[in-house]
Amino acid sequence: MRARASAIAVVFVANGLGGPSFLPRLPERQADLGLSHAGLGVVLAGMAAGALAASPLAGRAVERAGSRPVVVAAGLALGASLWTAGAAPGPVVLFAALAVVGAADAAMDIAMNANGSAYERRSGRSVLHRLHGAWSLGALGAAGLAATAAALDVPLTAHLVAVGAAIGAGVVAARGGLVGGREPVPAATPAPPGPGAIAGAGPDPATGDGAAPRRRRVGPLVVLGAATVGGAVIEGAPADWSAIRLERLGTGPGTAALGLAAFMAGMLVGRLVGDHLTDRFGGAAVLRGGMTLVAAGLLAGALADHPAAFAVGLVLAGAGASALFPLAFSAAGTTPGVAPGTGAATVSLAARLGFLAEPVLMGALAEVLGLRWAFVVVGAVALAIAGAASRIVPPVAHPIDGTVTDVRAV
Repeated sequence: MRARASAIAVVFVANGLGGPSFLPRLPERQADLGLSHAGLGVVLAGMAAGALAASPLAGRAVERAGSRPVVVAAGLALGASLWTAGAAPGPVVLFAALAVVGAADAAMDIAMNANGSAYERRSGRSVLHRLHGAWSLGALGAAGLAATAAALDVPLTAHLVAVGAAIGAGVVAARGGLVGGREPVPAATPAPPGPGAIAGAGPDPATGDGAAPRRRRVGPLVVLGAATVGGAVIEGAPADWSAIRLERLGTGPGTAALGLAAFMAGMLVGRLVGDHLTDRFGGAAVLRGGMTLVAAGLLAGALADHPAAFAVGLVLAGAGASALFPLAFSAAGTTPGVAPGTGAATVSLAARLGFLAEPVLMGALAEVLGLRWAFVVVGAVALAIAGAASRIVPPVAHPIDGTVTDVRAV
């Protein structure tokens, strides 16, 4: 069956239903288990730890079998394991349950992004920004469902069983429209010869046996990976801590769960216009402006110290953060000499490192400075990424004619 962007979008929506169904109801689990902020941060790190362990395996599986079977298998595993986050009776068991959920989520994330990149290469159409917008739509819906379930006192485990069933059904329904087969490795761009080198005569004698090409492949991925770690901290903080912050500001459980919905709403809007903005202004400019908006939103929410101001700040931060991961996956998927699955796995692995560090970092900052000022630190991370935007999303030289263009957000 012919690949369809709509089918890939269904998979992104299904993945978006995962973590955001559980995270808005964290105050319940924190109270049930008697966890401090720091203790909750350590438990939440289980999700990132599982993802960190699964990412290299998922990348290799995509390279060997193609992305479609990995999407389906990981999606079914995510749906089947999600309920354990609500049923775990203690912190250690919850850590282990979240590790399983995180591993399934990471494998699905890598495979679906590789599938979206494959669709772009085969169709010549830019879609990854909109696909990530589909993920945000799923996450927004999940946050809304969580808020409704919390307000109606629906047990968390029953709520997650229903969401898991929806994830599995969506993945199975979309399977036939995903891109099938394995993807070729993008050709490496030949390096200009060094002084005294003869074109086509082998490695540049000034740099040794292929050292320069290796550096050109690894260097951009290192910079991209570092930015992705920061981006994970920026996305993870509102997901993990916005409900707790709003509850501390005096809102009820149902209203507190809408903090994540506010962040996801801003992200959805940003991703709906992201392709157009990047085609017009370039990826670096969009990333720089977006990260500046993140910092402004989080700072305004912290200084005003009011639930309404914090919610508005989350909307702005979500809109600003919307471009980073689509840009990162797009750049990783077009790095010369790097297999698409390997590039996607590299970005995903870096993201998991950030998601692993974020809850521990935020929990520690909340204990020392207070949760209010912990969000200000996240805003400072966004400003650092904004300052390095041109290195994170550099121009790309076309190997055929030598012209230089900006990396597109896709």
